[in-house]
Amino acid sequence: MNVSEETVVVPVQTGTTIETTKPRPVAHQTTEAFKDIAFGSAAGIVGKFVEYPFDTVKVRLQSQPEHLPLQYTGPLDCFKQAIRRDGFLGLYRGISAPLAGAAIENSSLFLSYRLAQDFLQATLLPANEPLPLSALVTCGGVSGAVTSLVLTPIELIKCKMQVPPDSTTQYNRPGPLTLIASIYRREGLMGFWHGQLGTLIREAGGSAAWFGSYEGVSLFFRQIRDGKNAIRDEALPVYQQMLAGAAAGMSYNFLFYPADTIKSRMQTEESGQLTGGKRKFATVGKALWREQVTMESVRRSVEKVILDPRYKDLLALLKGLRNGAVYGTKVRFPHALVMVFLFRTGTLREKARIIFKATRQHARNLALFALTYKSSLLALKYVRPERKEAQYDTFLAGLIGGYTIFGRGIQSSVNQQIVIYIFARVVLALAKLSIAPRDPAVPGGGGLGLIRDEDGVISKRAWPIFASLSWASVMYLFRYHPDTLQPSLRSSMKYIYENADHWDCDLRHTHLGGCFRVTRFNLGA
Repeated sequence: MNVSEETVVVPVQTGTTIETTKPRPVAHQTTEAFKDIAFGSAAGIVGKFVEYPFDTVKVRLQSQPEHLPLQYTGPLDCFKQAIRRDGFLGLYRGISAPLAGAAIENSSLFLSYRLAQDFLQATLLPANEPLPLSALVTCGGVSGAVTSLVLTPIELIKCKMQVPPDSTTQYNRPGPLTLIASIYRREGLMGFWHGQLGTLIREAGGSAAWFGSYEGVSLFFRQIRDGKNAIRDEALPVYQQMLAGAAAGMSYNFLFYPADTIKSRMQTEESGQLTGGKRKFATVGKALWREQVTMESVRRSVEKVILDPRYKDLLALLKGLRNGAVYGTKVRFPHALVMVFLFRTGTLREKARIIFKATRQHARNLALFALTYKSSLLALKYVRPERKEAQYDTFLAGLIGGYTIFGRGIQSSVNQQIVIYIFARVVLALAKLSIAPRDPAVPGGGGLGLIRDEDGVISKRAWPIFASLSWASVMYLFRYHPDTLQPSLRSSMKYIYENADHWDCDLRHTHLGGCFRVTRFNLGA
């Protein structure tokens, strides 16, 4: 007898409990199966009335001949032409077969989904625990694969009826019975499963996405309401069920739409003349790819976007992000490579990891700074009615970027080196501006004009003084306050100056064991 099992807890004399299984009557399974069939059929029929005009437009767009100019420029144009040609009811042409098909499809889908869950709980997973989301996704894929066997013949007739006949054809529009007879006469019984692979991919993958999205979004709503201990079987409000269904429908249609396009092309080719000619799934896919995606079409599309003034700001942000990452990599990688292999100890893998980490951080920070800076510039520009950049916008944007990327939190040595590098050049630039005269005709107003240097004496002597004081200061700090210096600078100075005070001699005395003694001489001691 076919039974389903449910877990019950039975007390024993020792005070403990044990779990046993109790057969669940067949009537319960029969009732659940009947509900799946009845409710699934009703939902499929109602849904088909809503979606069929959109499905008609989809099929007509997908089935446009690849060797002729496109008949429709887009969905709206297809709607307009269809209504102008056949009226609004023309969008429902051929709905009789899909109505029956929708009832069969949905009932088969939900019934096989429940059976797949029962199978997993009876074999691989505990029967007394809710199925995890991954198992529900798997069950959805299985139900879609089963449903594809029923759906392909219905889809074949539906697609052939949705496509308008060629203007040169001498045939009247065939009905479903005429199409069924023609397919059977030309291709036999197996001809009704023409395009099965496309339907299988769409239904198996799409149903996995559908049930996974629906269950995931539903669980999300339950956790918001009840917390982490939410029970999956508790009903949700209608609007939340509708949102979950909408997310599931979008996942179903979007993820595996290419397979559906190939299937529709296979099932509608030469439909007006009822030739029933067949092409394989891979052949049609390659033909569509060659038709829609060529290097010339890609080049034209990219060029059109680049030359469009509407995308100028967006492209500037993307290129700034890219250039920051490229320059950061070019600057940091050779520096890190030399410094790590000269002054670091460790295995080759450890050194490679340090180089990669430093290069990645430098590239990422410069890229993010470029993005933040240019985004801030654009924001400051567009908040003004005149849409123009003000003189100090660059300073404000740099302030925002500097704080966001380099100023917050615990800073690494890489960030400190970048900022110190910038600071040194800022000081040098400000020194030059301090002696440059003001000039309103020059962008930025010219120099600061703080110091007069008409005879050029300051310009001639400033650099020697600056270099001398810099080296004097760093040597003093290295001797008495080494902890205040950058680690990399301190390491290199220690190697050059402190290690020069010692001489390591390897006095190798050959013994039977091959050992040797190292002696250190302190110079001048």
